[in-house]
Amino acid sequence: MNNVKFPEIRNYLAERGVSFITDIQEEGKGTAIANTFFLEVDNKNYLIDPAYGEKRLKQIRNHLPFNEYDLLVTHSHLDHSANSGLVAVKDSRVIFHPLVAERINNLQRNYTEIIPAMVNTFGVKGLFGRTKMLSPSMIKLMQLIQKSFPSLFNLILNVISQLLCRINIGGIYPPRKNALFLNYNDIKEMKFGNTVFRGWTLSENLFALDTPGHQNDHLSFYIPDRGLMFTGDLISFLNPNDILEGSIKKVHAGMMKIFQLAEAGGIDVLAMSHVLPVIGKDNVIAYLKSVIAKQDEIFETVSEIVSSCTDKTDFEEIITKVYLHESDLMK
Repeated sequence: MNNVKFPEIRNYLAERGVSFITDIQEEGKGTAIANTFFLEVDNKNYLIDPAYGEKRLKQIRNHLPFNEYDLLVTHSHLDHSANSGLVAVKDSRVIFHPLVAERINNLQRNYTEIIPAMVNTFGVKGLFGRTKMLSPSMIKLMQLIQKSFPSLFNLILNVISQLLCRINIGGIYPPRKNALFLNYNDIKEMKFGNTVFRGWTLSENLFALDTPGHQNDHLSFYIPDRGLMFTGDLISFLNPNDILEGSIKKVHAGMMKIFQLAEAGGIDVLAMSHVLPVIGKDNVIAYLKSVIAKQDEIFETVSEIVSSCTDKTDFEEIITKVYLHESDLMK
């Protein structure tokens, strides 16, 4: 798998014209903020995922290897896109999936709307009790307000979400003047080896692949002549799917396509957003095989747990059995 040291990864990518910024402090660990990549393709410069926050803005400005460039954004989640309006220079194009056009002025929605959506799905106790975000007394108070004053309850949830977003994330800067939304009229089937994707040709050697799952506006960027695949948040066995617009089944289908391409020797660098890049064809295949196997095991285990429940829609019964399950992977 990816038992390669940090300097080796940087050197390997540099030989292929790629550099990157990451907040990962320890090999084998992940990070909450997306990695930012820099590369040159077909005589054009690109920055992939400008992420969020003042710290990353400073890192980008200190690291920028070029003055003119376009931005490629894997998806609209704020940890990938929030800085896009500030990072873009005068002539930059900030390239998004077509679906982002209707969301460009609400890039924070996966933060501010996810809490109300999760409360709606899991209930007040199901979310705030399991995550320890609120004390038992506060949970009872919120349940009372939800029952007696539903409009006030929704307003409180919205205010809490907005405040947490501002405190933890900072400003959100959509690229209103520079945004370029790919057009569904231009999408086409493209075949790499025996693997067929739907996507867009950005230049002779650069392709934007439509890879929904983690988010329905998710793109992966592929440079076949160098074996470079930038997969954003697609590859993860416990992918934190946005329950607003995500699909675990589509994540699995997308990973299987990436795996098929890797097995055919088409991926030399697997560059993901929250872990270090995996380098070398054999390492990429082994990594993907491991992730898919873990996801399959989790699916099967959860399916068995749900099937064993008296009420298959009772979240409390399901989650209690999940916490008590003996599977090492589940733990």
